[in-house]
Amino acid sequence: MADRKRKKKVTFKEVLNGRFFESEWFRRNRILMFVIFLMLLTNISVRYKSEKVIREMTALEDSLIELRSKSISVAADVMMLSRHSVIMDRVKKSGLDLETAKEPPRKIYVDKE
Repeated sequence: MADRKRKKKVTFKEVLNGRFFESEWFRRNRILMFVIFLMLLTNISVRYKSEKVIREMTALEDSLIELRSKSISVAADVMMLSRHSVIMDRVKKSGLDLETAKEPPRKIYVDKE
C-alpha cells in the first residue's frame, strides 16, 4: 500500500526516452492528452489563418488608399472638363455651329388625361 501511495516523479530523461508514455498515469489520461493536443493544433491553425487574413486586409487597405487618390484625381479632371469655358473651346475647335442659349431654361407642364 505504501508503494502505491508513493508518487513517482517524472524526470526529463523518462520523457525523452519514451518511458513516460508507458506510465499508468499517462494511460489513464490519454484521452485528456489527445484533447489537449487537438486544441493546440486548432489554436495554431487559427493563428496562422488570422495572420493571413490580417496581411490580406493590410494589402487591401493599401490598394484602397491608392484607388481613393485615383478617384479624386479623376473627379478633378471631370470637373475641369465640364467647365463652361472648356466646353466652348472644344466646340469651337471641332467646328460646330453651336451657341449658348440666350434664354434660361424653363419647365414644360403637361396636363395628365
